[in-house]
Amino acid sequence: MADYTVLDLKPSLSSLAEDVRTGLAAEPKSIPPKHFYDERGSMLFNEITRLPEYYVSRTEASVLSDYGEEIAESIGGASLIELGSGSFDKIRCLLPFLSEAVSYTPVDISLSALHDTAARVKESIPAMQVSGVCADYTTTMSFLNSGRNQPTAVFFLGSTIGNLDPKEASEFLKKLASHMKPEDTLVIGVDLKKDPVVLHRAYNDGAGITASFNKNLLHRLNRELDAGINTSHFAHEAFYNERLGRIEMHLRAEKPSLFSIGGETFTMRAGETIHTENSRKFTPEKFMHLARQSYWETSDWWTDENEWFGVFTLSPQL
Repeated sequence: MADYTVLDLKPSLSSLAEDVRTGLAAEPKSIPPKHFYDERGSMLFNEITRLPEYYVSRTEASVLSDYGEEIAESIGGASLIELGSGSFDKIRCLLPFLSEAVSYTPVDISLSALHDTAARVKESIPAMQVSGVCADYTTTMSFLNSGRNQPTAVFFLGSTIGNLDPKEASEFLKKLASHMKPEDTLVIGVDLKKDPVVLHRAYNDGAGITASFNKNLLHRLNRELDAGINTSHFAHEAFYNERLGRIEMHLRAEKPSLFSIGGETFTMRAGETIHTENSRKFTPEKFMHLARQSYWETSDWWTDENEWFGVFTLSPQL
């Protein structure tokens, strides 16, 4: 019997169908990146994080390991909540420094990833209370209001903030701040601007794992929504948009395609794309400005020797 608990708020399948119909009816077409993460998508992303070209995870991990003691001191004995916990790898780097923490609450849309992380954290620190929440934190943050009587540190790692456009990122940070108390802390990972060649390689790996991850979205639509998409007609595309300071991922139709979602028919021309993800890159100053405009003040931040990735601690300023 598991010695941790998981509250399943049942992120709705209907939201997948609704999001896909809305996104494919728009011009240009798009699908929110949160829908990458079914069981296979989560597994493929874990593979991506171990690729030699994909610097993001290992560089963030090095910052967390190198400065873990300072980060832990800045949050003290707070209760821990990790948004988008995904695999165990992100929080693992900090666990040796978090022995004072009383509880850990991983929050993820993938139930299987959630169980894996919860079990491994409990195994690493048996005395810690572990209570997972299966939820889409972009639509509900009710779990942040559940009987908190001590300071809380919310972790938002992996530079997930970069997947949101500027307006979405600000709205998300404002919403999160509204659920926080003055003594709470946000620990957030931020991918910093760097040579576009490094960025291109990271999202176009030689093994094709990122391409499989991107195309798995189409397989998911076929599995769960009976879309009837010929996935061989689509190719992975990722490039750095210099003007907007972001990597863009798309699924490009190589041939004309016809498929249906929930009884609604969609057509795509050869060369047309479905925009599946953005990954914005920040300067430290740009990120701190975003935080300030969204009711957060930067307490401290740390980076690696190449200044490729930053981990920031923020305090709510409501």
